[in-house]
Amino acid sequence: MYICVCKGIKESDIEDLGRAGITCPKKLAASLGIDDDDNCGRCLDNMSELVTIASREHQRHCTSVPIQT
Repeated sequence: MYICVCKGIKESDIEDLGRAGITCPKKLAASLGIDDDDNCGRCLDNMSELVTIASREHQRHCTSVPIQT
């Protein structure tokens, strides 16, 4: 599903960043390229939702990785 049509950002892009450990709003915005003036701004208005998606995926990834001993 598209989160941002201006930048072509999909929910899977945000999930990928979450799996990489990027869940901070500023780092998400910078990684997605939505921290500049070249967009409509709706992404930034919905940043809490983006953080939720990334954090959920980060948590899922961290708990599903088997620990090797």
